[in-house]
Formats: sequence, structure tokens, C-alpha cells
Amino acid sequence: MIDLLFWQLVKLIAYFMGCLLIYLLYKVIYVPIKFRRFYGKYKNVFVSSKFIPVLGDIYYYLQDIQSNRVFYDHNKRQQQSFKPNEIDLRADLLGTDPMIGVVSHKALKEVISQIPGKIDRADIDNTPCLRRAILKMCEGCFVNSPSTKKTIERRKSLTKILGLNHSSKNIPLMLKNADIILQDMKTKGEAKMQDQMALLTNRILVSFLFGRDYEEHMSESYEYLYKDGTTKKFDLCSFFANLAVDMSDESGNLFTILFPLLNVSNIINPWKRNHLNKLTLYEALRKIVKKSQDEDSFWNQVRKLNEFTEDEILVDLMILLTAGSETTADNFVALLYYLKKFPEAKEKLMKELAQVGIVPGCDFNKAITMENIQACDYLSNAVKESLRMDSPLNFTVFYQAYKDTEICGVSIPKGTILKQEIAGPNNDDKDWLDPDTFEPDRHNTESEFFKKSKEQGKIQNVFSRRTFGHGPRMCPGMSFATLEMKVFAAFFLTQMDYEVSKEDLENDHIGFGIGSQFSPKFKIT
Repeated sequence: MIDLLFWQLVKLIAYFMGCLLIYLLYKVIYVPIKFRRFYGKYKNVFVSSKFIPVLGDIYYYLQDIQSNRVFYDHNKRQQQSFKPNEIDLRADLLGTDPMIGVVSHKALKEVISQIPGKIDRADIDNTPCLRRAILKMCEGCFVNSPSTKKTIERRKSLTKILGLNHSSKNIPLMLKNADIILQDMKTKGEAKMQDQMALLTNRILVSFLFGRDYEEHMSESYEYLYKDGTTKKFDLCSFFANLAVDMSDESGNLFTILFPLLNVSNIINPWKRNHLNKLTLYEALRKIVKKSQDEDSFWNQVRKLNEFTEDEILVDLMILLTAGSETTADNFVALLYYLKKFPEAKEKLMKELAQVGIVPGCDFNKAITMENIQACDYLSNAVKESLRMDSPLNFTVFYQAYKDTEICGVSIPKGTILKQEIAGPNNDDKDWLDPDTFEPDRHNTESEFFKKSKEQGKIQNVFSRRTFGHGPRMCPGMSFATLEMKVFAAFFLTQMDYEVSKEDLENDHIGFGIGSQFSPKFKIT
């Protein structure tokens, strides 16, 4: 009897291992090869020359890192290698996950024309391979959902509140927090700028979203569950920072990639642990926002509409916090870096700021106003140029084909995941003259550089700028983010001096987008 049970167990294990092997071969070998062969027959679709099982095109990210280049540098160089009107789409494998990148202006225009009919924002909450990192952290938010009537209403309300008129009221809030961060950096004399700017943008967004009185309600600490089973108490901001790191690590976990069901079910660690920590975070946020008396806070502004549930408002608030802090922080560091690398641009910017009274030693609370910021065209163009050269994201949040369709004559079957490419088109030398040069005047139609670009046939159009995406589901926080960038530039450039290491300045392939391996220290005085 025991022998019989033993052999039945052996057969069961063998059957399970056989099924597992078949599944892995299907996911890791068959699906990627079929995908590459299908799109390889189209002359206007770029398919990478190498196929590395499990890694896919992440192989090229790793090659960049090993060569001391930012991990998305290859996307820029590949884009520049394409001949005019040669490539419309790219067939990429992000690990084992196949997806189509929208490259050309023509392809992007066709995609937008099909939104929200045949193509729409991917149903991320119900697509295990996409529900990772901050998108999993914000399940149920409007970003994760196709364009239903409710989703569009939620997005419109956010866009209105994040618009320039409402955002400009927060300039004093931005300056107050910028000064707090600056004084701390000056005391230390050196700073990891991305960390400090992320802290700054986080403080601003927390105040804006939860209410300026949020600190009065944040005295409580919360138990964070670690992988060894122990717990440690943190304040809310530290709790959030720890969870963001752990969720990011989880998304890159090999088992998350190979077995999406583990990521969805949350029945074993690390997925279970991160899920429990997420529940703790949301419960803490519910308590805080309900105590806020700030009628201008995002929470209270949306709640007054009486159109959305508290849970809907909370997850939308969370996606703004998670997506809006690091992106702005990283690109502002890029702006500071480029102004040091190209000192003539910094000199020109400082002269323009001085013309409106924004100078070293000024009363910045009086000088840095919405009126003065709007009067600075070169400042606006410097921000545009920084966003062009080193966008915080390599590509947009995912889209999906909900019906069989075509893009530029290429068959796109129902269920295909798509993404709008950013880094490549933003640095395409077929649109931009000297794309690796930081030149704010390329955005000024009256400048000599723009005229020179036009003479050489380098005429960018609206689709040449991809940072905030395009179409009805483009980033709703564009006005708020660009205003922050302008205020930060006006403040920090006139209230501090800083130095960037020679090694970093001489690296022409450095970048600071989300996930970058570069985290430079600036000397602050």
C-alpha cells in the first residue's frame, strides 16, 4: 500500500514537472519566437537582431548598463539608425512579454484615431503581466482602466484640478518646501539630487493631495512587514517609500515574470507581504484625508463633486502621488545637469530670470510669481528641452488592441499590448538638429537655431514630443509638472551654487529617467 502511494506520488510529481516544463517552453520560447517571426515579415517593423530567452530585449538594457550608458540609451541610437520613413513600429519583448512600440508619427496618428474604439488604454488590473510596480500599487485607478464613461469622468475632474489655474495657487507651497530641502542640502554640503528632489516633490504632492494640514494628522506610525517576518514602525512617508521600493523589486522578480498568477493571487511572499503592506498604507491614508480641513486639497475638491466613491478618489490620489513625484524629480535633476554641461544655456537663462527680478539673494516669495514665470520664454523652452532629451519614462503606460486592427499596414491582432515610444522619437535626428545638444532655442520659432533646423529639413511637429504621451489618454498632470519644473529652476538656480562631477559631465550617455543606474551627488553651496 505504501509502495503504491509512493509511486502515485512520483507520477503526480512527474506529471506536474512535465506540465511546468511545457508551460515554460511555451511562454519563454514558443510565444516570443512566434511573435518575432510574425512581425519580422514586415519591412516597416523593427525586430532586434538577437533573441535571448527570458530576457528578450531587456538584454540591450543590460548592455547599456555594462557600458556605463543609461539603460534606455540603445533606444535613442536605434531610432537614429532608422532611415527616413523606414520604421513605423517595433516588436519588443520586455522579458517574456511581447508588445508593439509605436515609433513613427504616421503610426502614432493612426493609433490615436482608433482610440477608444479598436485601441484603448490596457485593462491593466485584469492583465497579470502588466499589473506590476506602481500600477499594481494603484489598482482601480483611472490610469489602469479602458475609457469607460466613469473613467473619463474621473480623468476630466483630475485634469481640471491639475490645470494651470489651480496649480498656480500652489507656487507658495512649492517654494516653502523647496527652501526646506535647500537649507538641509546646504547644511550637508553634498546631496544625492534625485533623492532630495524626490523628497521635495513628494512633500508638495502630499500637501496638495491630502491637505496642507496633513502633518497635523501624521503623528501615528505604522508597522511595516519585512521579508524575514519582523516588523518595524515608520511614519507614513517612510512607509510609502519602503513599499514603493519593494513593489518595484517585486515587478522585476523572475517568478513575477514567468508566473503572473503568483503576482495576481498574493497568496505567498513576497506578493502576499507587499499586498498586506499596501492595505496598511491605504487604511492610513483613509484616516488622514478624512481629518483634513483644507478645502483646497485634491481630496476635498474631488469629494465635493459627489460623483465618485471614496475608494475611487483614494486610488486616483495614489497614482498621482506615485507617478507624479519621481518623474518630476528625475527630470529636474536632468535639467540641472544639462545646464552645467552646457553653460551657455545656463548663462542665458540666468539673464532672463534677472530681467524679471529673480536674482541671487532676492526675496523669492515675492519674485517667483506666476506672472514672472510666464514671462520667461527661455525658461519654458529649457524645461521643454530637458523633457525632450531625457524624458522620465522610456515609453508610455500600456495600450491594448480590443479588436483586430491594422497600423501602417501591419496586422495587430486583438489583445496585442502597445506602447507609445518616447526616448527614441524625442531624440530622432530626422526631426531634431543635433539632438544630443541641449538647445532650448530649438523650441523658439523665432530663434536662429530653429531657422537653421528648418533650412536643414529638421522640422519637428507635435508628435516629435512624446514625453506626456498623445491622444485622449495623455498624462493629465502635464501642467502641474511643468510648472513645478519652472518654479524649481527659478528657485534653485538663484538660491544655490552646485557642482557636478567631471566624470558625469563627460559622459554623453548618462540619463536620469526612472530606473536609471545613475544617481549623482552634487556639491551644494
